[in-house]
Amino acid sequence: MTLSPQRPPRRPSLVRSVVPVLLFSLLCGVVGPIFLIMGLSVDGSEPGTGWLLPTGIAITALDVLIGLFLGLGRYGGEVRRYRLRQHGRPATGRVLSFEQTNVRINEQPVVRLRMRIEGDDVTPYEVQASLPIPEIRIPLLYGGALPLLLDRETDEWEIDWTAAPAAAPAAGPTAAPAGGAVPMGPSAADRLAELDSLLARDLVSRDEYDETRARILGEL
Repeated sequence: MTLSPQRPPRRPSLVRSVVPVLLFSLLCGVVGPIFLIMGLSVDGSEPGTGWLLPTGIAITALDVLIGLFLGLGRYGGEVRRYRLRQHGRPATGRVLSFEQTNVRINEQPVVRLRMRIEGDDVTPYEVQASLPIPEIRIPLLYGGALPLLLDRETDEWEIDWTAAPAAAPAAGPTAAPAGGAVPMGPSAADRLAELDSLLARDLVSRDEYDETRARILGEL
């Protein structure tokens, strides 16, 4: 199968990262700018309006500080991802355990992972992280290994979903026994039982469950 070439990652921009977050913060706290404008308009000439200007300044300043804090954090994350995608080396993350946290970010479940990172010229070490993972990718965690991009100098890493298989891989071949027989993969019953378990634990959606179940039954 031929894959279309991946677009090179776009260099992070401080303006593109900070300005939208700052504007959103001001929009959410729009009462601050409103009080500020009203306070400047009346200029304390009307009784009982002297609080408008200082309150508007305080709320607007708080909105700006929150927007800058979130925007700079977003920019830092984009710089980290860009650096990894430009200079990161392939590595493997062996999934030791994982569990859902009942938290969702951008409609994606946050999963707590414990992995052992290994690769060429890498001394294996364990890491723990809570990451948002697309629901369609969660079955890959049962495969035991995930492709990573690793910065050897900083030990920063991220899961390289572009190099991951599109679906959870079946059990891979193992060493053949002395008799030469090749061990069989999981039976349809085992795969259906695992699928039921994924659905019971909310690791796949109902549509993904129905589609995968129909495919397994169609192979019989």
